[in-house]
Amino acid sequence: MPKSPFIAAVAAVVALIALPDAASAAPKKKLSYDQAWKRCTAEINKASVPMDQPGSRQAAGASCMKKYGHKI
Repeated sequence: MPKSPFIAAVAAVVALIALPDAASAAPKKKLSYDQAWKRCTAEINKASVPMDQPGSRQAAGASCMKKYGHKI
């Protein structure tokens, strides 16, 4: 029965990979551009991204907008 632990390990790895995919398969409502902009602005301000580093704020904002399906 040396195959049993191997099969159990493979099943565990497959389960770990499949769970996030199942959660992301749920239908998501796409926010409008303005809604996403307001939400991202709030997230960035909440995260306290320094104002003296505009590049980091811009990168964080672009990343957030991309998360909601929009390009800057």
